[in-house]
Amino acid sequence: MTQRLLETLDRVLAPFRPERGDAPPVWTGRVRSTELAFYPSMFYAQGAVLVLTLVYVFLSLLGRWLNRRAVAPWLRGFCAVLRGEFALVGVDERAPLVWNGSADACLYASGRRGVDAMIATVRLAPRHDLLQLIGTFLYDALVLPAVPLLRGDSVTLSFRLASPRVHGGTLAVIDKQVLQHVRRGRFDLSFARVADVPNASSARSLDERFAIASESGNITDRWLGEVGARGDAQRARTGLVDALNGAGGRFVESLVFTDQPHVQPAHGAVPEGERAERLELTLRLPRTEADVAACVPVLVAALDMIDALHLTALKRSDVMALRPETHVALRKTRAEVDAALDAAASYEADADAEAAREEARRQQQREKREKLSPAEQARREALSKRRAARKAQQTQARRR
Repeated sequence: MTQRLLETLDRVLAPFRPERGDAPPVWTGRVRSTELAFYPSMFYAQGAVLVLTLVYVFLSLLGRWLNRRAVAPWLRGFCAVLRGEFALVGVDERAPLVWNGSADACLYASGRRGVDAMIATVRLAPRHDLLQLIGTFLYDALVLPAVPLLRGDSVTLSFRLASPRVHGGTLAVIDKQVLQHVRRGRFDLSFARVADVPNASSARSLDERFAIASESGNITDRWLGEVGARGDAQRARTGLVDALNGAGGRFVESLVFTDQPHVQPAHGAVPEGERAERLELTLRLPRTEADVAACVPVLVAALDMIDALHLTALKRSDVMALRPETHVALRKTRAEVDAALDAAASYEADADAEAAREEARRQQQREKREKLSPAEQARREALSKRRAARKAQQTQARRR
């Protein structure tokens, strides 16, 4: 068996063994007293590895260049708009985008009424990593996951709204093609329920490619207007529906307003003083100047909604004002969720404390045992084994 295995291994490795062959060397020479000769046939494996390495490096640099080229039109167009809205856009005016590797980048902006800060996160396909591209493609093709790993280029603009808060609950307008992907694993969107009635979007003059997820019908009415002609005046005041129905709407993946964190807190509810409302706009990355120009009205509409929320919070407008009973329901929901989070955190803390006490007790027992003589250690070990065997026999007898 061993001989057969060695023979099989020898046949597998045979093509990789260098052979001089009958061809003459392409170069001969002497280094001090050593005669040297170069036979290319002895290095074809190393040459193949070198060629593959150079090809991989070239493709990596090409992918890096393609990613930077893909984001350039969006960066120019949106920076021009953002510089008219924010006092500071980017940490460096000449290179406002900060890259994290070759597929992820972010843009920071601050200095605007109603906004503490804005962070735009760009996520691109890993064109610089051929192995990752092939791996994710094969995984999506063979495993067929509900949410594919390989997705297109996108950019998310997250606006952290300034105090005071408007206490407006949670609302999301999501492209139905990515509805499952957007909602997956998000704690904040667990507060909102997707409207599953027929023509839920078109009843509010919104394109049916969008799904509406809201925490309350009153919230939906403030953002998208009431159903039918009764909501036309509100839709005209906000302008959001017109922007989403426009040419830039086909680039919109989601528009989310919430006062909850993206990920469920692991250590209890977020303290009231640390909570903040935010508006997130996620777009499929526009590739051309015309596409960027089509997306600008959507960005402007999002900024207008921020102004409306801020003025409502300051009691200087009622555009986004909710009914008193809606605020009562929102506070009740958050109190229940906060209590559940605190209870879960308390349980985890108690479990960790109990595990720490158990580990300390075991450590103390180990230290006591190490101080015993070898004979006493052997006696106690034998006694422990007899107890374990007796317990196993009793358990087996009860099963019979």
